[in-house]
Amino acid sequence: MDKHLEPDEPYLLGTHAAEERRLETQHRLWAGAAHDLWDRAGFGPGARLLDLGCGPGFATLELAERVGEGGRVLAVDESVRFIGRLTREAKRLGIEQITARVERAEMLRLEPGSLDGAFVRWLFCFLSDPATVIDRVVNGLRPGGRLVAWDFLNYHAMTLLPPSPAFERVRTAVYESFASSGGDLKIGDRLPGLVAASGCRLVDLVPLVRFIRPGTSFWKWPTQFFSNYVPQLVETGFLTESERLAFEAEWRDRERDPGTFLFAPPVIGIVAEKT
Repeated sequence: MDKHLEPDEPYLLGTHAAEERRLETQHRLWAGAAHDLWDRAGFGPGARLLDLGCGPGFATLELAERVGEGGRVLAVDESVRFIGRLTREAKRLGIEQITARVERAEMLRLEPGSLDGAFVRWLFCFLSDPATVIDRVVNGLRPGGRLVAWDFLNYHAMTLLPPSPAFERVRTAVYESFASSGGDLKIGDRLPGLVAASGCRLVDLVPLVRFIRPGTSFWKWPTQFFSNYVPQLVETGFLTESERLAFEAEWRDRERDPGTFLFAPPVIGIVAEKT
């Protein structure tokens, strides 16, 4: 079975071991930004929180530590494999304040007013109907509860510099592949409006922007993504094999070029309060 196309797993990027490692790297590198947004939202001891689209649960475990034994974290993801991983890790660590369940975001069931806060990171870009999911999340918040949402603002802004046609071709193919499944890699430009329309007051809009250079710890983040996903783009017809080879050769060359840097796709962080 090809590692990129596993049966019965709807997540576009797959749930194989390489993707789990990428998600772990991603969480570790962006953890500081996540903690800042959680602080802005007032997530603290005793809080009842939702981690929607939790994946393998790297953020869930940190949220559970933040709320402590007097709080609760509900972790929801559509991947059986990811929820299983989180459940085993929580048990191994002796963390009892996590409830993990398999559920599609579009079918999210929450008791109205049962949550103090919710965290939704890099999920809405995969969804064809983000407004419905936002409404479901907000329905679960108590009045004054806080939503922290985080997603791509404009994927097309990502640029490898000096400019690279091979890179730009791959960037376009990634964008088209998400769009073909109903996703939107520029969801961030309308996410504040969708959140406000759901009955929330916007508290903070936080830009998350990175220049990434070869040889730094952050360079591993795009490298793992392209290593995992570019072959899948060929398999699904969004790239040709010759385009893949050209990109991979270019990426290897750029890793040795001290003048290279990547302007990562800008991300918007949102803190909103239910009115």
